[in-house]
Amino acid sequence: MGHDRLTAVDAAFLHIESDHEPQHVGSLAVLEGGPLRDDEGRIRIEDLRALVARRLHRVPRMRQRVAFVPLSLGLPVWVDDDRFDLEHHVRLTALPRPGGEAELRALFGRVQSLALDRARPLWELWVVDGMADDEVALITKCHHAMGDGIANIDLVAAFVDIEAEPEPDPEPPSFAPRPAPSPVTLVRDSLVSQALRPAQVAAGAVAAVRNPSEAARTARGAVRAMGQFTNRTSPAPWNVRVSPHRRWARADVSLEVVNDIRARTGVTINDVVLAVCTEALRHELLASDEPVANRTLKAMVPVSRRADDEHGTTLGNKVSLIVADLPVGVDDPLERLQAIHTQTTSLKASGLADGVEMWVRVAGEVPVIAAPMARVLSSSVPMNVVITNIPGPPVPLYVLGARVLQAYPYVEVIDGEGLTIAVISYDGSLSFGVTADRDAMRNLDRLAEGLEEAAARLHEDAEAADGA
Repeated sequence: MGHDRLTAVDAAFLHIESDHEPQHVGSLAVLEGGPLRDDEGRIRIEDLRALVARRLHRVPRMRQRVAFVPLSLGLPVWVDDDRFDLEHHVRLTALPRPGGEAELRALFGRVQSLALDRARPLWELWVVDGMADDEVALITKCHHAMGDGIANIDLVAAFVDIEAEPEPDPEPPSFAPRPAPSPVTLVRDSLVSQALRPAQVAAGAVAAVRNPSEAARTARGAVRAMGQFTNRTSPAPWNVRVSPHRRWARADVSLEVVNDIRARTGVTINDVVLAVCTEALRHELLASDEPVANRTLKAMVPVSRRADDEHGTTLGNKVSLIVADLPVGVDDPLERLQAIHTQTTSLKASGLADGVEMWVRVAGEVPVIAAPMARVLSSSVPMNVVITNIPGPPVPLYVLGARVLQAYPYVEVIDGEGLTIAVISYDGSLSFGVTADRDAMRNLDRLAEGLEEAAARLHEDAEAADGA
């Protein structure tokens, strides 16, 4: 049985990673502390490790590391880690008591600034003690090569429960790591895989003939994507070469409020998210003495390509992107919202996401140029900011009986794009995780507060317009 090979999209996140640009995603969850403590008040870290150990078989990728093909003669493969060390991956740390918001965010930023060890499976789980109100935090890190935002939600879901007292786990199957392939085998298997590509390409051509309208749409999207890559945008203050250090902040918006805005204005939830981000960024520019008149910012917005039946079963990256204009020069929130809705509706029908996906696949067809091509493509996307909205669980989750009170996402930044706004829905709330280069945005709290204020203002204006 052969080893799973990374897709071109998966491998791209390894190719664009550098010493100062770790390419992992993650999360911060805040939990009730009581159920996670023993009779002496200590964190039940061994019980938590035992829980993870019992469920690792649900996500075999978590016991696998990346093996690179010599001389870049093929895409990397996943191989079993024959020295898997659960204590390395599930760690315990603490804040000086009582750890408050500032201390927690500082720790989170430091932990996420550190790259994952490529010689091991590409994930970590940090348990944080010492928080005020007897709460406990969980910090996750998972390399983007393992999966996109939705895949990582599915991954984390393997280790949480939807009830405080679930049925006991069955005995997990035994794990015997398969021997890793030798360098010679990696090269041989890669060459065999590439030899089969003409037949796969021919099959794709037959499919295109059978569905010419879809093929034409993808081709038009590819041309449009190349046009997007050649466009430029005026830089914002955070569009700089990033340092190895990160700042992170969080914000909360009621999902009930967002749904009410959506219903009153006839837009989508994602449109509301983009509009809220637009107003917050507008005020950030104004606070930085930056001009906003007639100005737009370009947002790279990931688009899921994951089918409904691929949730919970398929890791990897099934994602493309669109580039949306954020009209920060427009003063009226409802006018901004409608402009965004008109644009996103057009982008969804344009085939742009199909075209971007095609270019990434093309870059992966020639392995020896895959790495430089991935870096060129990532640096060519004209963007000022990344905004990603990830659907999460609508019900409360539990870990060893402790309720997850809050959950926030983390998404990395790269050179030229020192700001990312990630959003996840959880248990009635839209939770924003804002990541920035530490030096580029020293007042990230102001932007996080601006997100909450922007949502409140948009809701007030939507209510007023609907009642008029």
